[in-house]
Amino acid sequence: MTKLTSFILTISILAMSCNNVEQKNNSSANDSATTKNIQPITKTDNKLEITDINCDTVYKNKGYKITLTTFDTTISVYDTAPNAIFALYRHSNGRDSILFLDSIHTMFQGVHFADFNGDKVKDILVQNISDVRSNQTYYLYLVDTTYGRLIKIKGFEEIKNPNYVSKYNLIDNYVMSGKDRTSFYKIQSDTIKDFDIVIYDDHLDDGIYDRDYKNAIKKILRNEKNNR
Repeated sequence: MTKLTSFILTISILAMSCNNVEQKNNSSANDSATTKNIQPITKTDNKLEITDINCDTVYKNKGYKITLTTFDTTISVYDTAPNAIFALYRHSNGRDSILFLDSIHTMFQGVHFADFNGDKVKDILVQNISDVRSNQTYYLYLVDTTYGRLIKIKGFEEIKNPNYVSKYNLIDNYVMSGKDRTSFYKIQSDTIKDFDIVIYDDHLDDGIYDRDYKNAIKKILRNEKNNR
């Protein structure tokens, strides 16, 4: 049995005895930002780094609780091996039941909430890595409160600094690099679609970046309409 498999089984067994923790609200930004709505409580226990979040202020009357447990804090940012377990629980009738478990690679204990599919329900983003330019990546889990389930979006963690553009139901970003750039994406079922359109910001007050951004959106919307 691998270390990861053993750890997942241990988490599952201990789930029923997990205690709820207190929460603290933060002011939220607009709906296109990956906002942190709750200040998590992080603790270290037997070499495990554990973040517990009571989600009552985000998902009212659902009894949801998140735990993010890092079992290997020595792993490199350039590694891809799982070193943490993300879990969503539902507290009901005095006990916690597991709704979702996922093994992930993360260098942080950051959990954020923002709507990324336009259904007015905040989804869950778990921080993945930060590169040398502090560009952030995340795992995205769409939240279905009707059926009490999560949908993990494949490939989302490849998008640096993701931002949901609710007006067009698209995802864009702004990546700091040798030449700052923006790309465009869309969620299709449980996968990310990359439109393979990249525009660059020369940081000159010439309006070229804004023009290129508008043209990119027009091209995407036109192609989407023609492909229906």
